[in-house]
Amino acid sequence: QLTGICTAPPAEVVQKETAGADRYATALASSAESFPNGAGAVVIATGEKFPDALGGSALAGVLDAPILLSRSSALSAGVVAEVQRLGATEVYVLGSSAALSPAVQTALADVVGAENVHRIGGANRYITANAVAAKVIELRGGSYDGKAFVATGEGFTDALAASPIATADGRPVYLAPRGGITAGTLAAMQVAGVTDCVILGGETAIPAGTSAAISGAGMTVMRINGADRYETAAKIAEYGVTDC
Repeated sequence: QLTGICTAPPAEVVQKETAGADRYATALASSAESFPNGAGAVVIATGEKFPDALGGSALAGVLDAPILLSRSSALSAGVVAEVQRLGATEVYVLGSSAALSPAVQTALADVVGAENVHRIGGANRYITANAVAAKVIELRGGSYDGKAFVATGEGFTDALAASPIATADGRPVYLAPRGGITAGTLAAMQVAGVTDCVILGGETAIPAGTSAAISGAGMTVMRINGADRYETAAKIAEYGVTDC
């Protein structure tokens, strides 16, 4: 159940480090820390590139599931063990077979059954993000409020800063190339019922033409950006606890 993060901050902030020997082990440690009593579903993304995992943050939120990372060619024994520990019965594999090979999907099928492994992917990161967003909205059903993020697909920082909001509120994340949002993504947003769009980053990341195209498609648009990625992240965090 989505609860959102637009609540008063805690009286005391507790800092805790969760880490592993590498990105894959860190994801496993994070899953163990966040889901000590298991989870009904798991989201699997490649650890070799960033876009699919970022788009998967909202999906993980609506599923109340961890995101685990895999190498593209094969599933590690650690991931298999964590899926089993969680007791997951559904697995969502993000990206095409170029991102996560058929061998990864087969290994997961051996754990939960082929009918319970669902691949969400397309020919590139933008189409995959559209498909993930569509699944998020489908799973939310009538609770979807029409709000979405748009971030650059050429860097990870802005979408990463918004991922806690995307996870907590089940807010889909669409990706745009530097040259401007694609017609396919704009159409996907319209079909999905997006009404309010928050653009992440300055015009170097997301050009003014993208904002104009989204607005011209009948959606309201606001932009969150700072002088650099760090200030942008701070402003996104502020938005997350005050305005979302």
